[in-house]
Amino acid sequence: MVAIDRVVIGIMGRIGSGKSEASRYIAKKFGGRVFRFSDVLRDILARLYLPLSRENFIALGTALRSAFGNGIIAGALKRDILASEASVVVVDGVRYPEEVEMVRSFEKSILIYIDASPEVRYQRAVKRGERGEAGLSYEEFLKNDAAETEKRIAELAKLADYRIDNNRDLGELHAALDGVLEKVVD
Repeated sequence: MVAIDRVVIGIMGRIGSGKSEASRYIAKKFGGRVFRFSDVLRDILARLYLPLSRENFIALGTALRSAFGNGIIAGALKRDILASEASVVVVDGVRYPEEVEMVRSFEKSILIYIDASPEVRYQRAVKRGERGEAGLSYEEFLKNDAAETEKRIAELAKLADYRIDNNRDLGELHAALDGVLEKVVD
């Protein structure tokens, strides 16, 4: 088996900040692959025939961490990454210290924090309508934004190598990402 010279890019940010858009853009630009911690949870929820709702993702993640340790999901995703042949890997949705550690465990790794105002993030979340967000009130959005899965993000943002303000349009996000990536990816 040949070792792959791989760069792993972790993307952090709050709900609706633009993490998934940034992840898709990077993967497309470099022919890479996007991994999400929620992929592990999605697999389990689908196998159990449970709805893919934000509440179920949170409940399952909490239960798994409680039963098997805080690093259980990060460990599973790392094995998926190691099994991949992608030379550029984007990890979308870094939210816990163990997930930061997992990204940092790769020799070539960076963390990017994507930031946007609560108002902009709310508009994006409602527009995309994922996981029951289409009908959310602003108050409900703020409640989700304070959920267990989101509590550590501000603290973990301090560990990011780069911080990108994403309050504007896609062109500006892509330009900011290009500025970061030219320093990191060959």
